[in-house]
Amino acid sequence: MDTGDVEVTSADIARIAGVKPTAVSNWRRRHDDFPRPVGGTDRSPRFDLAQVEHWLSAHRGAPTIDPDQRLWQAVDSLRSTAPAESALAWVGTLLLHLHRHHAPPAARNTDPRALFEAARTGFTASLAAAGLEHLAGPDAPPGTHLPALADAAVRAAAGSSPAQAFERLLERLDQRAPSGSHTLPPALADLMVRLAGPAVGDGALADPACGRGELLLAAGRAGRSPLHGQDRDAPSARLTALRAGFAGLLDRRLTLNVGDALRSPAPTPDGADAVLCAPPFGERNWGAEELVEDERWVYGVPPRLESDLAWAQHCLSLARPGGAVVMVMPPGAAARPSGRRIRREMLRAGVFRAVISLPPGLAAHYAVPLQLWVLRRPEPGRAPAPVLLADTSPHAPGDPADEASVSALVDRLWKGFLDDPAAAAEPGVSRAVDVLDLLDEDVDLTPRPRLPVPRAADVDLESFARDRRRVEASLRALRALVPRPPEEEALPEPTRMVTLAELARAGSVTIRRPAARRGDQGRGTGGPRIEARVISGEDVALGRPASGREEVDADPMRNPPVQEGDVLIPAVAARPVARVAAETDAGAYPGPGLYVVRTNPGAVDPWFLAGFVTSTAESRTTARAGSSMRGGLRVDPARMRLPVLPVQEQQRHGEMFRQVARFREALHELDALGQGLADRGVDLIAGRWTPGHAAP
Repeated sequence: MDTGDVEVTSADIARIAGVKPTAVSNWRRRHDDFPRPVGGTDRSPRFDLAQVEHWLSAHRGAPTIDPDQRLWQAVDSLRSTAPAESALAWVGTLLLHLHRHHAPPAARNTDPRALFEAARTGFTASLAAAGLEHLAGPDAPPGTHLPALADAAVRAAAGSSPAQAFERLLERLDQRAPSGSHTLPPALADLMVRLAGPAVGDGALADPACGRGELLLAAGRAGRSPLHGQDRDAPSARLTALRAGFAGLLDRRLTLNVGDALRSPAPTPDGADAVLCAPPFGERNWGAEELVEDERWVYGVPPRLESDLAWAQHCLSLARPGGAVVMVMPPGAAARPSGRRIRREMLRAGVFRAVISLPPGLAAHYAVPLQLWVLRRPEPGRAPAPVLLADTSPHAPGDPADEASVSALVDRLWKGFLDDPAAAAEPGVSRAVDVLDLLDEDVDLTPRPRLPVPRAADVDLESFARDRRRVEASLRALRALVPRPPEEEALPEPTRMVTLAELARAGSVTIRRPAARRGDQGRGTGGPRIEARVISGEDVALGRPASGREEVDADPMRNPPVQEGDVLIPAVAARPVARVAAETDAGAYPGPGLYVVRTNPGAVDPWFLAGFVTSTAESRTTARAGSSMRGGLRVDPARMRLPVLPVQEQQRHGEMFRQVARFREALHELDALGQGLADRGVDLIAGRWTPGHAAP
């Protein structure tokens, strides 16, 4: 099979070779036989993967490139000609064919066009048999890319299994650009299915924001059928159908509709026995004005900023009377003043069954501690029952994203609550609360303030000791990172100082200014728009990952996403702050109050730039040039200055700046760990005299 062309960036080469990106820049300068760029731009060149692999083998003794990495690079090479989801659908179709025919190695001798045509025909027939013809994808990928795509898919399938190769590919895509609905760990999805309870009647289950189908797959694993899914993103629904094909669910009753569930809801005949949903959070343009008279708003018209409560009422409308609804919700939905009227009416109707706080980071790409809401569509004549409030966040093991441990804890709490609500009180963890006790002025359903205070006898001393060891280990690591003065040495004299504006005019950097207002990226251009992660200036200033999701312009020329190595600078901060974008930032779109400075690595080292412009001297320059705003300084990166130094010298000092940045990150981590340990230490001491009771 002809492998065709696969292109990689310098950052890709660094990951493949296990080195820093600066090493790749050095190889290009020092080795005349290093592969020449075959695409991209002068500032961001792209190289032929086969040539890079040959060079690494000759010069570095590097082993053959990992099959999963090769497959990802083949998909990534299609970014300029097709959306990532389309490329994934093509690869998924090939892998599903190999999965069904159990012969990946033999496929390497097959003509790639014949192989893809057989795969496409088989998948289209499966969709037709399941009544999902509308999810059939494009006929074929671009002909020049098909050989490389097919060869990489066959190699990856032979290396493990076609199904595993496809799931790992989806994980890589999520790291770069998460799907419109939340990406859930399988253990959390399985937990939500269990919280919905056993099937009653025909057992129909619906997910109106199914994304790539994690909740539907979990329901299928539990034997639920029929399954009804809807998502406004057609490529995501197509990927769900592919995953269902791997799981053997296309042969069962599966319905997948494409459309906005709030504006154009797909019906569930006779109501669903259970509804599971992880809706998009914090949307502004969800249809508040056009849906103001909608009959689904039984408990009140959702305010424009309460799309989460609109989704909750929509999910309840899909369930039959007595049917269960289990949702992933942001913590603000339980506490925001704008939603208290709707929460009050839902409580009075007996809708709430449980609100369970999860540890931060349990769902990928979301650092906030999400909640699980367990709801029930009221049945006539049934009185409101007590509500379980639980907080699992301080009781997860060392890794805050240990899904299995959290799931086991929630299973235990939920079963105990159903058996005897009166016995559900567990200090610091859970409590059953009567509805009347929740109908106070704020109607705040956040679990932690309403839980019994832990007593000394109730504190998990083993968990406390483990957290103490984590703090001690963090202290030891921090000691190793404490900045030291640079060694005395003869330094090259900079020829002059230049501003970033001058570097931009020379083509050494590009400076992208922030959008004037939230949601302005590309509005009115008529181009494609998608929902995606958005990183704001506040996110960078607070040292957190991208915290928002918005509808953004998807045109890569007008609104390119953040790339690894970009320098992110908040427009307003107490002092100039800069962050070099890491792999976890890549794929997010720049939001309000954030400058993005992209460097030509051959001329300006990003770490040198990020470190130098945040120095005290530069802070003073910015303070003189800036103006006070909301207690901070308005920063203009174009005015910031850098000394003119050879790039090798920049890289050497950039590494020093990187070490200081690691020290800052370690300080943030230690602060979070230490504050949690201090809180538990106070509870441990005070609990010696404090009886278990609800905190005021």
